[in-house]
Amino acid sequence: MATHRIASGRTTPGATDWRVYTTAPGGIVVDVNTSSGHFSTTPVYITSLGGDSSHWATTGATSVYVPTATGFRVYVRWSDGRPITPAEANGFKWHINWIGMEA
Repeated sequence: MATHRIASGRTTPGATDWRVYTTAPGGIVVDVNTSSGHFSTTPVYITSLGGDSSHWATTGATSVYVPTATGFRVYVRWSDGRPITPAEANGFKWHINWIGMEA
Protein backbone atom coordinates (compact mmCIF):
# COMPACT_ATOMS: atom_id res chain seq x y z
CA MET A 1 0.00 0.00 0.00
CA ALA A 2 1.30 3.43 -0.94
CA THR A 3 1.89 5.95 1.79
CA HIS A 4 1.25 9.65 1.51
CA ARG A 5 2.89 12.52 3.33
CA ILE A 6 0.47 15.29 4.23
CA ALA A 7 1.50 18.52 5.89
CA SER A 8 -0.05 21.93 6.38
CA GLY A 9 0.84 25.40 7.52
CA ARG A 10 0.35 29.09 6.95
CA THR A 11 2.29 32.28 6.65
CA THR A 12 2.20 34.57 9.66
CA PRO A 13 -1.03 36.61 9.93
CA GLY A 14 -0.09 40.30 10.00
CA ALA A 15 3.57 39.60 9.22
CA THR A 16 3.54 37.74 5.89
CA ASP A 17 6.44 38.71 3.60
CA TRP A 18 4.22 40.18 0.87
CA ARG A 19 6.03 42.07 -1.90
CA VAL A 20 4.71 44.28 -4.69
CA TYR A 21 5.04 42.60 -8.06
CA THR A 22 5.85 44.70 -11.05
CA THR A 23 4.78 42.50 -13.97
CA ALA A 24 1.10 43.21 -13.28
CA PRO A 25 0.65 46.53 -11.46
CA GLY A 26 -1.47 46.58 -8.34
CA GLY A 27 -0.79 43.10 -6.98
CA ILE A 28 1.29 41.47 -4.29
CA VAL A 29 3.25 38.22 -4.19
CA VAL A 30 4.59 35.92 -1.49
CA ASP A 31 6.96 32.97 -1.57
CA VAL A 32 5.60 30.39 0.87
CA ASN A 33 8.09 28.18 2.72
CA THR A 34 6.83 24.63 3.20
CA SER A 35 10.07 23.04 4.39
CA SER A 36 8.33 22.09 7.65
CA GLY A 37 6.46 19.46 5.59
CA HIS A 38 9.70 17.53 4.93
CA PHE A 39 8.58 16.63 1.42
CA SER A 40 11.09 14.71 -0.71
CA THR A 41 9.32 15.53 -4.00
CA THR A 42 7.01 18.32 -5.08
CA PRO A 43 3.61 17.73 -3.47
CA VAL A 44 0.21 18.86 -4.65
CA TYR A 45 -0.53 22.12 -2.84
CA ILE A 46 -3.99 23.42 -1.96
CA THR A 47 -4.12 27.03 -0.78
CA SER A 48 -6.45 29.69 0.52
CA LEU A 49 -6.17 33.29 1.66
CA GLY A 50 -7.05 33.91 5.29
CA GLY A 51 -7.39 37.18 7.15
CA ASP A 52 -9.55 39.45 9.27
CA SER A 53 -11.15 41.47 6.48
CA SER A 54 -11.76 41.90 2.76
CA HIS A 55 -9.97 38.80 1.47
CA TRP A 56 -13.27 37.73 -0.13
CA ALA A 57 -12.73 40.50 -2.72
CA THR A 58 -9.42 39.16 -4.05
CA THR A 59 -8.27 36.80 -6.74
CA GLY A 60 -5.20 34.62 -7.18
CA ALA A 61 -4.68 32.98 -3.79
CA THR A 62 -5.56 29.49 -4.99
CA SER A 63 -3.21 29.59 -7.99
CA VAL A 64 0.14 28.02 -7.11
CA TYR A 65 3.26 29.03 -9.06
CA VAL A 66 6.75 27.46 -9.12
CA PRO A 67 5.92 24.62 -6.71
CA THR A 68 8.85 22.69 -5.26
CA ALA A 69 9.34 20.33 -2.32
CA THR A 70 10.13 23.34 -0.12
CA GLY A 71 7.66 25.97 -1.24
CA PHE A 72 5.65 27.81 -3.87
CA ARG A 73 4.61 31.31 -4.94
CA VAL A 74 1.18 32.99 -4.86
CA TYR A 75 0.09 36.25 -6.50
CA VAL A 76 -2.90 38.15 -5.07
CA ARG A 77 -4.77 41.23 -6.24
CA TRP A 78 -8.13 42.88 -5.75
CA SER A 79 -10.73 41.44 -8.12
CA ASP A 80 -11.61 44.94 -9.34
CA GLY A 81 -7.98 45.80 -10.13
CA ARG A 82 -7.42 48.41 -7.41
CA PRO A 83 -3.83 48.43 -6.12
CA ILE A 84 -3.00 46.66 -2.86
CA THR A 85 0.20 47.15 -0.89
CA PRO A 86 2.01 44.71 1.39
CA ALA A 87 1.26 47.02 4.35
CA GLU A 88 -2.48 46.94 3.61
CA ALA A 89 -2.45 43.15 3.24
CA ASN A 90 -0.69 42.73 6.57
CA GLY A 91 -3.07 45.27 8.13
CA PHE A 92 -5.90 42.90 7.15
CA LYS A 93 -3.78 40.04 8.57
CA TRP A 94 -3.87 38.32 5.19
CA HIS A 95 -1.96 35.06 5.12
CA ILE A 96 -1.69 31.97 2.94
CA ASN A 97 -3.02 28.70 4.35
CA TRP A 98 -1.64 25.60 2.66
CA ILE A 99 -1.93 21.83 2.62
CA GLY A 100 0.56 19.70 0.73
CA MET A 101 0.14 16.03 -0.19
CA GLU A 102 2.99 13.95 -1.54
CA ALA A 103 2.17 10.54 -3.01
